[in-house]
Amino acid sequence: MTVPKTPPTTEEQQVPAVLERLYAPLVDKLNLTPEQSRSFYQVILDNKTRGQAQMTDLLRHEDLGRMAKTLAGFQEETDASLQTLLGAAKFAEYQAYQKGAGDRGILERTKDDFAESPLTGDQQQSLLKAMEAGRIAVGNTAGTSDAGFSVADTSDVMNKKLSRQESIDQHILQQAANFLSPAQLTILSSTQARMMAARKNGYAKARATFGNQDPDSKPPTTG
Repeated sequence: MTVPKTPPTTEEQQVPAVLERLYAPLVDKLNLTPEQSRSFYQVILDNKTRGQAQMTDLLRHEDLGRMAKTLAGFQEETDASLQTLLGAAKFAEYQAYQKGAGDRGILERTKDDFAESPLTGDQQQSLLKAMEAGRIAVGNTAGTSDAGFSVADTSDVMNKKLSRQESIDQHILQQAANFLSPAQLTILSSTQARMMAARKNGYAKARATFGNQDPDSKPPTTG
């Protein structure tokens, strides 16, 4: 008797779709075959799934030093797999694309805020360019959140990160005035305020949890 497979949960159905939206432009640019495309998405998904599961387990045991090493190991495995799959030249293009992954992720998470005044494709691209320019203006070229949390951060370091993020947000708003409607600009401002409040709340909770951890463990940052 064949046992029917358990249907995927809503979250399991959404994750590949989100990854496809984030990486479809790169996959198209690299001209990957259907088989290569499936392998590419699977490698990215496996890394994300394993990393999240491992992080949750090690955070539960407050094993921050091991978490940093484990996640770094996952990333090395992912890079090695992608380099084998893509080849040196296309892997280099992937690495360049990754520098904007944080911006694309933020945009993806905020699209619903514009439901009453949707962004066009051109507006989305312009907003991504504004986000990149804002980061570069404060010296962040890595593509990750400038306000990413690390348990080694002091309150002063956190405040400086938040200040830099506020500068980035202001830069984005100024640039966005050139290509968003007044209604969309208001939505963007509200979205930035909501995300900043979430960052501050996240900092407070993280410091309460990890405030006494050893800074020398140098755990990874989270955006």
